[in-house]
Amino acid sequence: MAIPTVFIVGAPRCGTTSLAAYLASHPQVFMSKPKEPCHFGSDLDVRWRPYADRRRYLELFDRARDGQHAGEASVFYLYSKTAAQEIQQLSPSARIIIMLRDPVEMVCSWHAHALLLAQEDLPDLEQALAAEADRRQGRRISSTCFIPPALQYTVLGKYSEHVRRYQEVFGRDRVKCILFDDFAHDPEGTYQETLAFLGLPPARLPDFKTHNERQQWRSQRVGRAIMAALWRGHSLCDKLPTRMLRSVAFATLAIPLSLLAKANLRKARRPDISAGLRNRLRQEFREDVERLAGVLGRDLSSWLPQEPKALAAEATKPS
Repeated sequence: MAIPTVFIVGAPRCGTTSLAAYLASHPQVFMSKPKEPCHFGSDLDVRWRPYADRRRYLELFDRARDGQHAGEASVFYLYSKTAAQEIQQLSPSARIIIMLRDPVEMVCSWHAHALLLAQEDLPDLEQALAAEADRRQGRRISSTCFIPPALQYTVLGKYSEHVRRYQEVFGRDRVKCILFDDFAHDPEGTYQETLAFLGLPPARLPDFKTHNERQQWRSQRVGRAIMAALWRGHSLCDKLPTRMLRSVAFATLAIPLSLLAKANLRKARRPDISAGLRNRLRQEFREDVERLAGVLGRDLSSWLPQEPKALAAEATKPS
């Protein structure tokens, strides 16, 4: 039975889907399907965990061949206080990849994506930010949201504590942090560096296309109905006794829903927010960005609040 040794642990909307796909193309890497089994992180409020059972989780890696590194990419492991230790207990030789992005850009992108997944039901980011306190008390959470912590946007954008936790558990030499901008500007170079980090030889290069691109529903109401049917159907299929039955039943359900979803999707524009909200978020994340810069030994000044002149120039740009 294969034990996973490669873990992409977050953060959301930072290129994890693309990197997982690139690694899966390497002949010595086997990445799980689904990408995010969410097995670890027993402290996280995740309301639907089809792979919580250890046996069923390890079944995801049954098809890994001898000599292959098995891996997965569950982005909310980053925010768990227990996941690092739980991973280390199962896989002491694991290597950890953390992907990070300017927190303001990540929050904007994740809010738009959460709407697509029906995790979020407040279409305006400022409204969603204002709802964080209520949501921490369990209020104003959509019935289709199965990861309530995913709605705590200002929490998700603070990375430094979580990076340090993984470094402390695994050692700095077994934790690789990748910045989204580096990955976007040089995917091949980042991929080759990641192979070296994992101790893998160079191989035929993958197609460096972007995975999990921005999309939005043409009709939000129809999209939410599709996602609700998908989650409920998947939950029912999970109760079937064998993996074969679960796969067949879910495929029977998912194919027509996927076709309906495809007809209701369109390419989304880059999420945008006002200059005022952007700067308030930069102030919110300032201290954590400064701490993170020290942890990573990287210049993250572009993630910090703008100088007043630059902010004024930004505010006068046409929308």
